[in-house]
Amino acid sequence: MRAQFGDDVLSFEDQHGHSVVAVTPSRYRELVTFLRNEPELACDYCDFTGAVDFEDEGMEVVTHLFSTTHDHSVRVKVRLPADRAVLPTISDIYPTANWHERETSEMFGVTFEGHPLPVKLLLPEPFEGHPLRKDFPLMSREAKPWPGAAEGEEEDEE
Repeated sequence: MRAQFGDDVLSFEDQHGHSVVAVTPSRYRELVTFLRNEPELACDYCDFTGAVDFEDEGMEVVTHLFSTTHDHSVRVKVRLPADRAVLPTISDIYPTANWHERETSEMFGVTFEGHPLPVKLLLPEPFEGHPLRKDFPLMSREAKPWPGAAEGEEEDEE
């Protein structure tokens, strides 16, 4: 893979029996296509696409691909700045990515350019914001402050 993608493959490791590849955003679509078309890999099924919000460190889009031929999986990770969380769609390569991309867009605010149906999947149309982002205000905390210290904070002694 390094021969094909060079420094655009940021890391390649085994995590609990699953291959995990981190790639630059500019080569995401090309890598996913390679994983599908390379006979030795033959990742022919997109099982999941989602995101993780790392706040100041940006978003990480995670796509889990599976090979029904070879019975192995590859997890592809792409780090994006939170204010420019944009990737090309892979829904034309993997039709199963369609709803996963829509949900990830809706919940985390990641834009999948070229997606054939970029409309909300779960939330009502007038809903604003992305509820799985860490900066999304939790109304229960707005109405009633959370008791005690937040995780990692010390409580003031009285």
